[in-house]
Order: sequence, then C-alpha cells, then structure tokens
Amino acid sequence: MRRRTMLLSLCAAVTLSAVGVAGYLLVQDTDETVEAIRLDGFSVAPTIEPSAEEGRSRSVDGLEQLVGVLHAGDDVDDWYVAGVEVDFGPEEWLLTDPVVDDFDGDGVADPLPEELSALEGTEVTLGVRYDDDDDTDRDDARVFTVNGMILRDTAGGPAPWESGEDAVEADRAAVASAAEAAVGEGARVVDVERTEEDGWQGWEADVRGGDGREYDVILDLSGEVVDVRQDD
Repeated sequence: MRRRTMLLSLCAAVTLSAVGVAGYLLVQDTDETVEAIRLDGFSVAPTIEPSAEEGRSRSVDGLEQLVGVLHAGDDVDDWYVAGVEVDFGPEEWLLTDPVVDDFDGDGVADPLPEELSALEGTEVTLGVRYDDDDDTDRDDARVFTVNGMILRDTAGGPAPWESGEDAVEADRAAVASAAEAAVGEGARVVDVERTEEDGWQGWEADVRGGDGREYDVILDLSGEVVDVRQDD
C-alpha cells in the first residue's frame, strides 16, 4: 500500500514537471522575436507606369490593321495597299482638297490628296474595316486611321465629308448658273443631278461648253464648284 502511494506521488510529480516545462516553453515562444526568412532569387515586381502616348497614335477597337506600300491608281480616290483597294473618302470630297491632318509627318497638314501623294511608295499602317459584302475576297476596305492618326471617326460618328444638319442647300437654278460660269462663256447646262456618296452630298452637272465639248461639273451642297473636267 505504501509502495503504491509512493508510485502515484512520483507520477504526479513527473506530470507537474512536464506541464511546467511546457508552460515555460509556451511563455518563451510568445516573447521570442522571429526573424524574417530571406528567400534568394525572388524580387518584388516594380510598378509599371503607363507609357506616354506617342504622337497621336493609339489602338482602336473594331479595326483591322493593314500594312503595306501605298500605291496610287488613275483617279484621286484610287489607292491600293497590298492588293486591297483602300477608300479614303468619296471622290467629290477629295477633289475639294480637304485638310485633315499631317499624315506624312512633315510638320504641315496639307490637303489630303497631297498628303497621300507624299506617302505614295512608302509603307503605311492603316486601320481599316472591310466592306460587309467583302467577306470572301477582302479586296476593298474603308480607311479610318493612317499611321495611327484619325481620318474618320471610329465610333460611328459622322465622317469629315458628311454635310451637317445645318448645311445650306442651293436650289437647282443656282447650281446650274454656277456650273455654266465654271465652264465659261457660251456654256449651257444639259442636266443637273443631286448626288450622295457615303454621306457626301452635292450636285453633278452636265454642261456643254461654248466650244461644243461636254464637261462634268461637281458642286458641293451649297452650290460651290468643286471640280470641272472634260467628259471623256
């Protein structure tokens, strides 16, 4: 009996000692400062700042990029890149020598036909949309950007050649008179027709000159003469 009591007392003493050691270690752990572990070969990625816009170049959603050498055709509105006929705007509008931007990068915004002539034979990057009915051949495209610069609103807004709602429209008699004056003395109008192409609105007059030759006269919506050429 006495031996069992001594054994129990010994076990109790061992248990209390273990608890005390564990308690001591627990207290020590809460006070101890843990040093940071260094991992070689890892580094924090630097913050990437957005780059400044270069010139007026920018990416535009909904456009396809067409890159190649620009070639001119026979008429003012005939242009080609990599076998694709590219449309910079209606012929009647281009004949008005509109100024849009400095596409050739010479520091001066010249009339668009001159800008395109300066780019002829050089590689250009065009933002284009192919015609809806051109899914197979893809040989005809409308131009929206030239070397990153905006030619035509990419968000569906009016093109630069479209007449605004407040545009003043000349009457047929005024158009005929202006067309005859543009051809010269003795000219007589044969026909006057109201025209519209891709949003461009104006007039086209067939005029017989005093010399007996036929002339085509293009006028804008207000009746101002845009171009006079002998009819082939």
